[in-house]
Amino acid sequence: MPSLIDVTIVVVYLVVTIIIGIACRGRQETEEDYFTGRGGFKNFFGSLLIGLSIAATFFSGISMLAYPSVAYKTGPSIGIAAIIMPMAGLPVLIWFIPYFLKRCGREPYEVVEREFGYPTRAMASIMFVLLRMGWMGALIFAPTAALMAAFQLHDGWFWPLVLLVGLSSTFYTALGGLRGVIVTDSIQLLVMVLGILWPLIHVLTHLPVGIVESFETLQNSGRWTTINTAFSFTQEKTLWGIFFGFMVANVGIYVADQMSLQRYMASESVKAAQQAFLINIIGIVFVTIILTVLGLAMAAWYGPGGHIAPENADHVFPHFVITVLPQGAPGIIFAAIIAATMSSMTSGINALAGAISLDFSKPIQKHFSAEGRLKFARWLSVVIGLLATATAGLVRSLGSIFDIAQSVIGVFLGPLLICVAFAVFQIRVGGATMIIGMIAGTAAGWCVIFSPMDSLWVAPTSAAVCALISLSGLLFASRSIPVEVMPENEAS
Repeated sequence: MPSLIDVTIVVVYLVVTIIIGIACRGRQETEEDYFTGRGGFKNFFGSLLIGLSIAATFFSGISMLAYPSVAYKTGPSIGIAAIIMPMAGLPVLIWFIPYFLKRCGREPYEVVEREFGYPTRAMASIMFVLLRMGWMGALIFAPTAALMAAFQLHDGWFWPLVLLVGLSSTFYTALGGLRGVIVTDSIQLLVMVLGILWPLIHVLTHLPVGIVESFETLQNSGRWTTINTAFSFTQEKTLWGIFFGFMVANVGIYVADQMSLQRYMASESVKAAQQAFLINIIGIVFVTIILTVLGLAMAAWYGPGGHIAPENADHVFPHFVITVLPQGAPGIIFAAIIAATMSSMTSGINALAGAISLDFSKPIQKHFSAEGRLKFARWLSVVIGLLATATAGLVRSLGSIFDIAQSVIGVFLGPLLICVAFAVFQIRVGGATMIIGMIAGTAAGWCVIFSPMDSLWVAPTSAAVCALISLSGLLFASRSIPVEVMPENEAS
C-alpha cells in the first residue's frame, strides 16, 4: 500500500496544478479566446510555453508506461523514434505551419470547409472526436491500471482512481481554457522528466554489473535483438514498422490534430509558432531517449539472474518504483505519471469541446450572447470530460498500452492527415471523394487492427488507402469548387 508521504505528494500536486490552471486562464470574453487563445502567447517565453505544451500533450501517461514497456520487452529499437520524430517534424516546420496559419481562418478545421465544403469538415471533426475520445479513455485507464498493479489494489479502487484523474482534469480545463492548459502542460512536462530521471539514475548507480555487460547478457540470452531489420508486417517493432508507423502518426498529429492546430493559432506569428514547434521537437527527442533508456535499464535490472519482475511488461516500471525506491520517490513518480495523463487529458477535453462547439453547434449558439457562448463552451468541456472518464472502463479488456494507443490513434489519424494536408496545400480533389477516401481509410485501419499485422502499420495503411481513393477522383470527375465561407487570412 502507498505510504502517507506518497499519497500526500500526489494530492498536493493535483491541488497545486488545479490552482495554477485556473489562475493562468487569462482573458476569456468569447469562445474563441477559450478554445484557441489566439495570439495570447507572445515573445520567446510564450513560444517556450507553447512548445513545452505540445510536447507534454503527446507524451502522456501512456507514453511514460508504454515506451519503457516496449524497450523492456523488445529491446532498444523503439528508440529509433527519437530520430524519426525530427524527420517528421521538418516538413511541418518549414512548409505546413506557414501555409496553415496563412489559410486557417479563425478555427482549426475552417480550411477544410473552405476547400472541400462543410460535409467534409463535419466528417473530419467526427473522426477527430472519435479519435480523441477513445484515446482519452485509454489515457485514463493506463496509469490507473499501473497504480493498481504497483500498490496491489483490488478492483474496487479502479473507479475512484479513474474519477480522481478524470474529474480533476475536467474541472480546471473547464475554467482555465487553452491558456490554463498550456501553462500547466509546461509544468507537467518538467515533473514528467523528474519522474523518469530518478528511477533511471537509481538503476544505473545500483546495478551489480556494468550496464554494457548487462545488455550483452540480455542479447546473448535471446531475450531481444538490438534492431530487427526484417521487413515484416506481422513481426513486432521492426525497424520498418517503427519508421513508417511513427513517421505517419507524428506528421498526422502535427498536421491534422486540433490539439496541435490550436497551439499554432495561439502563437502571435508564424515565426513564433515555428519557434514553439522547434522547442517541442527538442523536448520530444529528449523524453523519447530517456524513456527508452529507462526501459533498457529495467531490462538490465530484471535481467537473467536479476530481480523477479511481473509477467506483464506494462507493470514492470510501476513495480520497480514501489518496491525498490525509497518513500517519497513513488509519490513524485506517480505524480509525474498523473501529470503526463492530465496534460494530455486537459488538451483533449479542450480540443474536443472546441471541435464540437465550432464545427457542429453554431446553429444552436447563433442566438447566444458572447457570454452565453463562453458558458456553453465550458459546460461542453465538462460533459466531454465526464464521457471520457466513463470511456476508461471500456478499454479494460484491450491489449498492451502501446498497442491500444497506436490502434486508436492510427485508425482515424491517417485519413485526417490526408484531409487536412490536401486542404492546406490545395490539392484539388472533390469533397465527396475525400469523404469516401476517409471512410475507406478508416475501414482499412480497422482491418489491420483485427489482423495479425503489428499495430504500427495501422496509421500508414489508413493514410495510404485514403490518399489513393481521394486522388483517384482526379481521374474520373472534375471538381466543383465550393463557395468560400470567409476570406483567407493574411500571413502572420
